[in-house]
Amino acid sequence: MATSEDKIKIASSFLKAAPPDVRVLVGDDELLEGGILAALEEYNTEELATVEVPGIDGKVIVSKTGQVDADRFLDPKTSQVFSVDHFRQTASEPEAHERDEEIEELRNTIEADTEIYSADRYAEGVSAVYGSKGVITIAIVHNRYSPSNFWNGRWRSVWTLDTATSEVKGTLKCKVHYYEDGNVQLETSKDIVDKLSKNAEHPHKVVSKALIDLISAAETKYQTALNESYHELAENTFNGLRRALPYTRTKIDWSKILTYRIGAELAAK
Repeated sequence: MATSEDKIKIASSFLKAAPPDVRVLVGDDELLEGGILAALEEYNTEELATVEVPGIDGKVIVSKTGQVDADRFLDPKTSQVFSVDHFRQTASEPEAHERDEEIEELRNTIEADTEIYSADRYAEGVSAVYGSKGVITIAIVHNRYSPSNFWNGRWRSVWTLDTATSEVKGTLKCKVHYYEDGNVQLETSKDIVDKLSKNAEHPHKVVSKALIDLISAAETKYQTALNESYHELAENTFNGLRRALPYTRTKIDWSKILTYRIGAELAAK
């Protein structure tokens, strides 16, 4: 019989690889108290979970970049920190937080352009722009849930700009879960390293536009490549795995398998 420690390890591994909306996977208080909350915290910060904070309009991202201490996170738009219940994905106790004034003007400019970009590209996207010690970090997350069509998905991208070197790094991640008559999950990611054409000596608006243009081009290229891969997968790869059967575009009714020719042949054998 598995011990509580074994159950925690197993549940934690499932949580870290789980699709969006994982709260229902854990209903055991013993597991929660024994260590699952640490896995939930890691999941929420890695997946850029979004929460509603009292007194703040719109949803706010929970990320490692914005983590102030064990369970408190920063909303850079309002410069407030808040507590997070990682199990229920709820937030509370917002309070003011000091800004990094040295980089705040540039951060504000990039934040405004990022919000425009995110709203234009991602219908339900949420973004956050952090600034600290000469580094600007942009986080974008877009969740789509379609239970009537048996799928849900999440797009995440995190970009950093080192204002001293103009180096830009990005990590793009896409996760899709499809569960009609089965259980299929796709998770893919891409890391990007580039150099911004403008540096900190240029006006902030110029730097911000160059950064958003770079992000837009990279995300468009990656998403186009994903679409082409899906098309190749559906049209060729999966077909190559199938046995040679009549192409009818209809599902086999297994309760009537003997009425099909192949079923009759199998029965004869």
